[in-house]
Amino acid sequence: MFALQKVSARHIIVTVAVLNLLMVVIGYIGHDNPTKHYREGTVGTHISILLLALIALVNFQIFLRQRHVIWLLISLGFTFLAFDEGYEIHEGLDKAFHRFFGISQTSLTDRIDDILIGIYGLIGAGILYRCRAEILRHQVLLQYLFIGFAFLAASVVFDAVTNDNALFLWIGIPEAQVLDFKLPLRALEEVCKLMAEAFFLAGFVLVLRQVKENREFADGDALESGTTRPTE
Repeated sequence: MFALQKVSARHIIVTVAVLNLLMVVIGYIGHDNPTKHYREGTVGTHISILLLALIALVNFQIFLRQRHVIWLLISLGFTFLAFDEGYEIHEGLDKAFHRFFGISQTSLTDRIDDILIGIYGLIGAGILYRCRAEILRHQVLLQYLFIGFAFLAASVVFDAVTNDNALFLWIGIPEAQVLDFKLPLRALEEVCKLMAEAFFLAGFVLVLRQVKENREFADGDALESGTTRPTE
């Protein structure tokens, strides 16, 4: 870990923003569909899995240096999210809910997977708040967490809005034109999700760098005091 420690937070965020722009533009130009490269199993999904896995790995490295349980919990949480992204766990839970209760999918129950994503975010925020004393030791992280959660909230909202046509029809958009409105919003949903992951990764990389520098400084002080001898 590596070379990622040497990458600036700005580079991480700008790189993901540029990738988002490329995927949206190429989707529009090549397929008239800005969400084309965000569908399951496409490049957008792979980028998300990579970002989530890197966040998990960075937090595990922080845990090895800090030995505080919050960093291990964050690492395990993002590991789960990476598997969720790859294997569509929350979508599977949505379908399992309908099968278990023997109910047909409706506009309301179809939003269960959206609710699960929101619950993931609330659990994460709750754990961070519970261990806020450790988090507040790293002030550099706070602004990245705030922006990351803002992007995550926006992603959940866009996902819920575009889940079906109900809202669009309610505000008076003709059904034939609904897709023209939904596709850009779905693209924004995916863009916000990747940007949330980019801000989280950038913030945790800065924490890892800070922790490493503090440890090296402490080791240097210990070495210096160990080699210093009192003068007669």
